[in-house]
Amino acid sequence: MTKIGLVSNVSSFEILEFRDLRPLCRTVNRWEYMGFNAVSNLSPQNPLLPFEYLLKNDPIAEIVRQRPLRRNVGSSNAFAAARALIKNCMNPKNPHKHCQYSRDTVLPLRVLDVGQPRDPHPTVKLKINDMDTRAKYLALSYCWGKQLGPTARPLQLQRDNLNQLVAGIELENLQQSIQDAIFATRQLGFQYLWVDALCIIQDCAKDKSTEISRMASIYKNASVTIAASSSENAAHGFLTQKKQPYCPDYDVRVPMANNVTGTVYLSTGPYEPDHPLDKRGWTLQEFMLSSRMLIFSDYELLWQCKEVDLRSVSARGLEYLQLLESLPWTVFDNDTEPFYGSLEDDKLYLWKTIVWQYTDRELTNADDKLNAVMGITSELETLWRDINIYGLWKKWFIDLLAWHKPDLKREKGRNLKRAPSWSWASLDGMIAYEGSITADAIVKVLTIQTVVLACRMLKVNEVKKDKVNTIVEGTDLEVPETEVQEMGLSFDDVEYLLLGTVQIGADTEKGKGLLVIDVGGGFYRRIGLANFEDMDIWEGVNRRDITFEARIND
Repeated sequence: MTKIGLVSNVSSFEILEFRDLRPLCRTVNRWEYMGFNAVSNLSPQNPLLPFEYLLKNDPIAEIVRQRPLRRNVGSSNAFAAARALIKNCMNPKNPHKHCQYSRDTVLPLRVLDVGQPRDPHPTVKLKINDMDTRAKYLALSYCWGKQLGPTARPLQLQRDNLNQLVAGIELENLQQSIQDAIFATRQLGFQYLWVDALCIIQDCAKDKSTEISRMASIYKNASVTIAASSSENAAHGFLTQKKQPYCPDYDVRVPMANNVTGTVYLSTGPYEPDHPLDKRGWTLQEFMLSSRMLIFSDYELLWQCKEVDLRSVSARGLEYLQLLESLPWTVFDNDTEPFYGSLEDDKLYLWKTIVWQYTDRELTNADDKLNAVMGITSELETLWRDINIYGLWKKWFIDLLAWHKPDLKREKGRNLKRAPSWSWASLDGMIAYEGSITADAIVKVLTIQTVVLACRMLKVNEVKKDKVNTIVEGTDLEVPETEVQEMGLSFDDVEYLLLGTVQIGADTEKGKGLLVIDVGGGFYRRIGLANFEDMDIWEGVNRRDITFEARIND
């Protein structure tokens, strides 16, 4: 938090704190009211740190010490500060309780051996851990990015070059982000680094499936995850990027002695980085599963662990805002009874937030929709003692059926080979939830193949339009009639399915349900969401069993 100190004519000292421009404006006006139309009484010997940033040659430069922030993520000072934070967090005599966990740190099946920290001529080679070697290692979280040209195919682990990479890897053959990560690993004093492109056999479906299932433990057991957050392509690297110095947008003129004016640039709140890494689907679980992270950001090297919020590794720097949720720290400590995440509302809120943040990201391969979040679900299945089926938890299945698409983007349609129609994973794009449902529908059968509900249903043409607000456009389908007509049916065949009620205020309840249609054989497909303004329409309607259609197999 920024502070401003003022010295008044009666020698009193006042501290004013602010996060936005309004307090600052009041402060400047107070200066003028008190006769302070100049600040000649401020001096370098008594710097009162009034604002945030200013330019080097500004008249007020001797008083305000902060300068526009130049990118500094790979300097020796930054790495020294990072080493100190890691040492403090992992100190065996007094470790961070929530950052330690009892799992054996067995190396993954394959890691890069970047050499001993003090080796004057280190080499890089692929290590096969077939002896369950225990050692500390780092993991890299980064954007692969698009291939920059037909001749720029990056070096990856494949079946025909495995032995070659075990023998040794020429550093110049690696993409720049991987080279930078190797440099960072050595600077931080570690020998082993896990990188997906070089530790998973990329042309072997069986190996990819096996290693993807291990992703949770790989990132969870890493001593630190290196996040190449500022780089959108692995070819570009993340240590030596060129960037204009950071300076806040709001400038305030300060009258000074000798009829000169100083200019101070004010930050109105915490800095929110716009990281390319935070736009990728796979990297959300890499963030959430890591107990410690070094984030190579826009301007600074940042640190975050389970006990320290996102901050610069140095004592001086920007204040940062972390919008991403973290997993309950009990995921990282098998010997501790759950605390956060033990309340049902907390769990449900966490999962809905994960779905929203995850579906707002991009996947190169849309068929990875469920794979890219598998690490999170597998950890939460263990912690919550529950089952996740196509992105919905068994315990809150009725509530989690009420997802919708808030962005109003036109979609090409659902992918029922990827997930059944009732799952948000059948669609691309952002998914959101609103409120929590008191269930009216009852789950009768719930398996990966079969979903049977006992629920109340009404034909769409049996309900007056002013009694219901259907949410179809921008949620599931561009135009519902299109999909209905493609099945050889009419829109009159669409039915409402009541899921339950949502509390609106202290005394009002509204219904929430699905738009569904019988696709034949007694199987139903979800095509939209409905909000019921008047629950009286459901009086006298009895529950009946319906079965949702399963995922379409190839």
